[in-house]
Amino acid sequence: MHRPYKIVSQLEIDKNGGCFLNPRRVELLQLILERGSILAASKELRMSYQQAWAIIKEINTAAPLPVVSRQRGGTHGGGAVLTNFGMKMLERYAAIQQKYAQMLLDLDDDLQELCV
Repeated sequence: MHRPYKIVSQLEIDKNGGCFLNPRRVELLQLILERGSILAASKELRMSYQQAWAIIKEINTAAPLPVVSRQRGGTHGGGAVLTNFGMKMLERYAAIQQKYAQMLLDLDDDLQELCV
């Protein structure tokens, strides 16, 4: 069935009027988890390291516990890791995102009935 109308929306979680999490920020955190590096994650997302680090500082400041922890260089160089809290936060966001996606599908069905 052709559906000419579509609800366009993305899940964004704000804290005190500012963005805390959205799909792009979650993607940055996921890439830090996978790559172990803010620099590698920022390059993959085609954003500057400074922009990525600013986002991480905002998230860490707004969260009740640190989400990303930087590791200083050494023999094998530095890196970054998600804290246990950060990993739990990503899991919870994914669960919320799944419910949100289902809600959008339900709303889309209602929209199609309305616009027939």
